[in-house]
Parts: sequence; structure tokens; C-alpha cells
Amino acid sequence: MTRCPQCKRNYTPELKPRSRDDRRPIQEIYPDAEPYQREQLNLLGLCSDKCFDEYISGSRTEYTYDERGRRFENGVRKPVADPPAWM
Repeated sequence: MTRCPQCKRNYTPELKPRSRDDRRPIQEIYPDAEPYQREQLNLLGLCSDKCFDEYISGSRTEYTYDERGRRFENGVRKPVADPPAWM
């Protein structure tokens, strides 16, 4: 189990962690995985798109999120967020 630093929820990462001797980038190991799935295995360990958005830029009212925290815009899955308006 991993604890999300943003929402404090305990969760099990959806992808299998890489072995200690595997030095390839996580994007190379899981090229078809969604960004939030790969982020679960990174240093921060944020559990979802929603937590990633809140951690980076605060509330993103232009998006909606499903029960797993995956990001949607106008009902369409949006794996990668647009930069916040202030950027």
C-alpha cells in the first residue's frame, strides 16, 4: 500500500513497480500506461489525475473527475492536462 501525499488515501499502485536493477525510465517500461498510473510509481506517489492537478496548480474547475480521480473535459478522457491559466 502507498499513501497519497495530497489526499492521504491509501492505495495500491495499478502498475507493478520496476525491479531495483531496472534503470529504464518508467515511460519506457509502461509506454501505454496513463500518466497518473506512472506517477503512482514515482517519488511523490500521487494517486490520481485529480491529486496531481491539485498538487501542481490547485483546483482545476475546467475538468471533472470520476470516482478513481481520472480527469475528463466535456465528458472526454483527458490524460494530460493543459497548463494552468497562470502559466
